[in-house]
Amino acid sequence: MRNITRWSKRVACAVVLGMCTTVSNAADTTSLGVLYANESENKYIHPEGTIVATRFYIGDAGKNFYRKPVSGGSFESFLLNLPVKPVGYMTHFYDGEEKSFDVQIGVLDVPVGEGDFMKSAGVLVKLRAEYLYSSKLFGRIHFNLVNGFVCSYSRWAAGFRLNDSYNSWILAGEQDYGQKTFEEYLNSTYKFITTSSLAKEMTKVELKDVKGGDVLIQSSHPGHAVIILDALFNDVDGVVKLMLAQGFSPTQEIEILKNYEDGESPWFSVPLDATDDTMIRTPQWTFYVKDLKRFTN
Repeated sequence: MRNITRWSKRVACAVVLGMCTTVSNAADTTSLGVLYANESENKYIHPEGTIVATRFYIGDAGKNFYRKPVSGGSFESFLLNLPVKPVGYMTHFYDGEEKSFDVQIGVLDVPVGEGDFMKSAGVLVKLRAEYLYSSKLFGRIHFNLVNGFVCSYSRWAAGFRLNDSYNSWILAGEQDYGQKTFEEYLNSTYKFITTSSLAKEMTKVELKDVKGGDVLIQSSHPGHAVIILDALFNDVDGVVKLMLAQGFSPTQEIEILKNYEDGESPWFSVPLDATDDTMIRTPQWTFYVKDLKRFTN
């Protein structure tokens, strides 16, 4: 298994340079430009791009899309700097089998761990926890299990483990904030969280305020969730374009979704005046604007 500690540190320290139309650096803020394709290039794919921010074009040259300022060290910056697999790579399940249902335009180069545990809710937990872990914000790594019990990484790292009923802690070892202990915490959390339990600890987001790191989540049974990797606004046309990524069942690599209704692009367009009941159709699920949520931890 790849070294997750090195992976998360590499993502946290990555700098987006050179391939965006505009880049400005301040002490704590990075303004990332929007990539517009030339007529001779692929409309949506920039093959030389190795991270989310530099792999994909907006595909609408000449239009007024922009990304709101991204603070250095933020969850948004973390997601934009996530590495992506080479162009043409197909999504694989946890056991190495290739996914036959082609719904992706890209795949995150992110380890998914061993076993069939990380479903769509687990992807949200993994990316949020990896960001907080790489930022050493250990006290903010906690998620509600299906029974309502708060599973805290700080308690886990202090040597405590869940009892057989998963509703209390028992001391089982010594303090350890290392990679292996963090992986164990994530794998245990995946087993006992659902979209329903996660949605209860999130807050609703208005479409005009949406940003990378927000999610679309439904807590029905079965439920599903996708994470927003990027959000580009166009005030002239009154639209926001969202880049979405998902996991699924059985556990698979995290794939960036393809919008078949928009020329197989990585962008899902939503009118800024959309109502809560406006649909956002992805290849394997239909969400609504009212499903927009944000982590509070």
